[in-house]
Amino acid sequence: MTLDALLVQYRTLTKRSPQPPTYSSDNEQCEYTGYTYHSNSSYFCFDSAYCKNCLYCFDSARCTNCVDSDYAVDCELLYECVDFYKSYNCAYSEYCARVYDSYFCWDCHDSHDLFGCTHLKQKQYCIFNNQYTKDAYEKKVAELLTRPVEENYQALRELIKRYPLGPSNISHSQNCDFGNHVHYSVDCYLCFDAARSEHSGYLYDSFYCKHCYDMTQCAHCELCYECRDSSKLYNCDHVDWSSNCYDSSHLTNCSDCHNCFGCVGVKHKKYCILNRQYSQEEYKKILTEMTTSEVH
Repeated sequence: MTLDALLVQYRTLTKRSPQPPTYSSDNEQCEYTGYTYHSNSSYFCFDSAYCKNCLYCFDSARCTNCVDSDYAVDCELLYECVDFYKSYNCAYSEYCARVYDSYFCWDCHDSHDLFGCTHLKQKQYCIFNNQYTKDAYEKKVAELLTRPVEENYQALRELIKRYPLGPSNISHSQNCDFGNHVHYSVDCYLCFDAARSEHSGYLYDSFYCKHCYDMTQCAHCELCYECRDSSKLYNCDHVDWSSNCYDSSHLTNCSDCHNCFGCVGVKHKKYCILNRQYSQEEYKKILTEMTTSEVH
């Protein structure tokens, strides 16, 4: 059997196999979610993983007690925040990292007790980029929080206009070129919304990837290519909605599998081709013959 013939059968198998209403797995008490994994007591969350007690979150990971937040990682007690990393007790803010007890901030880092600030690093007790004492800050913030949310947003937007914007947001990374929102990564090329990755390229919404290329919404993967919505993969390619698999190719909705090819919806399997069980020797023989035919 040639590779092309096998892939035709694989696509046919994919179309004939029942599809789950939502792709989610390893969750507890998570309702109305999609593409959510390893989470607990979270509702209306999508494209998220390892979250607990979250509500209306999107594309977030390892977050606790967060509401209405997107692209948040390793955060707790967020409300209406976007693109946040390792932060605590913040609201109405965007593009911040290692910030806590702050409101209406944009692009601030390693700071706490900020209100309406932008482009600040290693600061505390600032309001609209002006320095206050601790007591004066707390008194003024209590007053500002009584104003309508949109009024505080508008004041922040006017402040942001005074500062130039850089071409990309890449921090704590080395040799990461031509990407955006890349953090704590090394040797990554054309990656977007990626973090904690190494020696990889063309990543999108992916984290903790090593030696991976063309990955979308994947985490904890190594030596992988062309995978999507998957986690904990090793030496896999062309994989969709699968987890805990290794040494496999062309999988859809599979888990805890290894040495499988062209399988759909299988779990705890090995040495399978098109969902059919083979011995280790038969499996290797078929793949060898297929590879040899492609070379010739």
